[in-house]
Amino acid sequence: MEYPMIVFCHNRTDGPALFSVTDHEIGHTWYPMVVGNNERRYAWMDEGFNTFMNYYNWEKKYPGTYNRRGNPNIYIPFALSGREDPIMTPADQIRGNLSVTAYTKPGLGLILLRDRIIGRERFDPAFREYIRRWAYKHPTPADFFRTIEDGVGEDLSWFWRSWFYTTGRLDQAVDSVRSIDSAGVTLSRVYLRSVTPMPMPVELDLRMEGGTSRHLSLPVEIWYAGSQYTLEVPGPKRVVGAAIDTRNFYPDVRRENNAWMAPAGGQSGQSGSGS
Repeated sequence: MEYPMIVFCHNRTDGPALFSVTDHEIGHTWYPMVVGNNERRYAWMDEGFNTFMNYYNWEKKYPGTYNRRGNPNIYIPFALSGREDPIMTPADQIRGNLSVTAYTKPGLGLILLRDRIIGRERFDPAFREYIRRWAYKHPTPADFFRTIEDGVGEDLSWFWRSWFYTTGRLDQAVDSVRSIDSAGVTLSRVYLRSVTPMPMPVELDLRMEGGTSRHLSLPVEIWYAGSQYTLEVPGPKRVVGAAIDTRNFYPDVRRENNAWMAPAGGQSGQSGSGS
């Protein structure tokens, strides 16, 4: 595990690179001395938490620039390589890439949890309570999971299980859109699918007739009944296009199935089911 230390950081390639490594090592001289983590057994509770904090420090120092901490573009290629280990793998048993398994993926997961799944206004007090509750002790992952759930008042087992214990991937898709016109009432049905077993909330942008648009944030609970979900959108305007996660918040491994558009010059099809 980490210990109080003096760190000598090489000047690296430039000022931002020096800031990045210095920020990371300062984290190692502070956080584990408050909340002790067994890095040999749970490497992610040391490196992943540090990566999580480094992400926001970089955003403050260099806003709008490339941030490698918890970067999904680093995680996704490795997830697709078939060499990924679950985050919970002990450090000396990781066969693939320690950097992705212990740093990038857990850091990314905590960023998603704070910014997308729970929201900062709920996550931050729960995270502070975790630090208070476990200061000068040695918590396990289960202690962290329970404390966060206590703080936000929500069952997050679906997230802990898929993100930390498996090597499942995220792949969400828009299968099709169908419209029904009956007795002067228009109803559009958007057929969504979770192609892989990993559940996540859905950020959905709809394009309506006439060029207007709508943005919807759908909770993870839409997948509780299965891998397919039908969203009903009442008229009067039809839905002529639908796209998932256009802002690239989530690490979707296959984005070519994220969008559907009505044929040029046509309308969304009549009633039917997603394929």
